[in-house]
Amino acid sequence: MEIKIKRIWAAPETAAGSRYALRLWGRVAGIVALAVLLPLGGTLLTMAMGWPREPILLALCLGTAALAAWLAVGAGRSALRAATVFLLTESDRLFVVDARELCPGGRGALSNLAAAAQVQEFLRRLAAKPFVPYGAWEVLRVDSVRENRTHYALRCELRRAGGQGRAVRQTRLLARGLPDQDLLLRELERRQSWQTTLEPRENRGPLYIALSGAALAACAALCAASHPAVGRLPQQIYFPCLGAAFVALYALVYFIVRYRRGE
Repeated sequence: MEIKIKRIWAAPETAAGSRYALRLWGRVAGIVALAVLLPLGGTLLTMAMGWPREPILLALCLGTAALAAWLAVGAGRSALRAATVFLLTESDRLFVVDARELCPGGRGALSNLAAAAQVQEFLRRLAAKPFVPYGAWEVLRVDSVRENRTHYALRCELRRAGGQGRAVRQTRLLARGLPDQDLLLRELERRQSWQTTLEPRENRGPLYIALSGAALAACAALCAASHPAVGRLPQQIYFPCLGAAFVALYALVYFIVRYRRGE
């Protein structure tokens, strides 16, 4: 039985004819070129001008890494926005499709590039004639909608299209800027459970973030005091404290991400 689509929510670039692969390849190529050319150009300029190498090259490497990471996050956010489509059927069923899940890539760069081309072709077919694809997720219930600066984090109960498998609870990200986004948010709010609305679950995320931040600060202080250049504490504890600092940093980032996603 064919499922008739009443409304579709997709990014403007997807609805107008997706160029997902071209945009993604262009962004990746730009980031790689920047990460190579910026340190190389800075090194050549430093040598030509006779500037002190160590502090300038260190700052250049750190700045390039931070800039590349920021651009990579932006590229991932753009890919999420282009690849995510919401479908509302005439029978009032809401589905969410992440085209990247339906066209997974492999481990190599070439397989990932080929997967991006498949995502682009799939999005073009979906925009030309909307349908509920095999592998789409039906939104059964919405536990929470957390609003962030660039996106909404949706904590939902989902099930595969066709009623296959059991329902699972996942977090889906909705990028801002979709056409008729208010209508989509209204559909999501209609599927929020009254238990969640009346009795919100206690969120211990800020507590875990504070504890992880305190642990990171303590480990960093111990590392600084036990460094050979300082010598306030025995040098034997430097590397164990450094390892503990990395663990605390990982925990801090983990809890911040979970908090922003409403988990």
